[in-house]
Parts: sequence; structure tokens; C-alpha cells
Amino acid sequence: MQNDRHIRRVIGGRAYDTETAQFVHVLCNNGGHVALDFHAEYTALYRTRRGAFFVAGQSGACGRWRHFRNGGYGPGCGIEVIGDTEARRLLEQANGPVETFFDVIEG
Repeated sequence: MQNDRHIRRVIGGRAYDTETAQFVHVLCNNGGHVALDFHAEYTALYRTRRGAFFVAGQSGACGRWRHFRNGGYGPGCGIEVIGDTEARRLLEQANGPVETFFDVIEG
């Protein structure tokens, strides 16, 4: 599955947009198509021009981004704003480009 959906949300008076933000790293891509696979999910980390991190994605009816409508869950998409600490944790967990966005001290 690929993130072929443009997602834009205004949260707290600020716009978060997957087309204008910097793509950082894929956090989850378990394949499948969200309309056909209840467990399919695509989630990625983005950074706005102002430096704010957010995760955005789409999923099937059993995934993180599901939507409740007409008495049941269905595929959906969404955006969640996160802080720097959470963005760093997610990048470390996904073996992403931590050093590109955060200072790292040699262990």
C-alpha cells in the first residue's frame, strides 16, 4: 500500500498538510488496500515548514485511522500532531533518520 491520499487538517488553528510538509519516514506499511483489508495501514511521519512534527496515514476498518460511520467502522485517514520527543522516539523505533532531525550523542 502507498499513501496515495492527500490529507489536510486544521488543528488548533494550524494547518497540517501531507503535500506541503516534509516527508520524514514511513512508520508503518503492512501492505494491502485499506478498502479491502481491514488491517491494512500506512502511517508516516512528516514535518511542517515551521518544524512541527505530525503523523498521518490511512488504514482499514481495524487500523489506527479507522472512522466510525453508519453504525460501524470503515477505512479512514487522519493526522495526529506530536511533539519532538515522540517524533524522536518513533524515528528510533522505526530505525529512521534520527540524526537528520535531532542531535545524537555517541554512546
